[in-house]
Amino acid sequence: MKKNIFFLFFILITSLAFSQISETKNRGTIKISKLKPDSIYIRTEMNFQQFQEGNKTIPQPINIPLNRVIVPFPKVPGNTIPFDYDQFCSRYIKIKKSDLANKISDTIRIHVKILDNGKAYYKDLTPLMVLSGVPAYYDKKMNAYKLDAIHYKCLSALKNIKEWEAAYTVVEVREKFKKVIVIKPKKKDLSATGILTIVFSTIPFEEFESE
Repeated sequence: MKKNIFFLFFILITSLAFSQISETKNRGTIKISKLKPDSIYIRTEMNFQQFQEGNKTIPQPINIPLNRVIVPFPKVPGNTIPFDYDQFCSRYIKIKKSDLANKISDTIRIHVKILDNGKAYYKDLTPLMVLSGVPAYYDKKMNAYKLDAIHYKCLSALKNIKEWEAAYTVVEVREKFKKVIVIKPKKKDLSATGILTIVFSTIPFEEFESE
């Protein structure tokens, strides 16, 4: 009796193992990935604050209220609306823990200006200079310049955005049609100015928020 039970148990286990091997061959193996030890978390915020009719060559541009404006966005292949700046920065900015120089987090703020023709200008709000080919910033606490490649990598990543859709507003235009005044909506492109904030962290942002 015991021999029969053992024999049935052996057949059951063998058949299950064979079915799993067969299924693996047919469907492929399942890989479970985990976060790399050197991984950096990235969070971004693009905040356009000022919109104006005209561009930088106009001495007195006309400011447009935010509630009447469609903000500019990058025109890149496969982009989403609204544009996913977190995804873009994670793809193009390669930062390691060693780049943070033993800091838990670092914040980069970049001044962004998009003209009404879609041309973009970027400027790091932290004054930088180049020392031995590497960007450096002035540390007030240390009273000295410190090498920092993060600022350079952030500005370089923005070069991957080849074209922007300019900000615009819709205005009412009066036109005559068969001697009758007709009001038609018209799209008017605008220049926009804002701040792109990029935060790098060695720990998940949820841990910051839970404290």
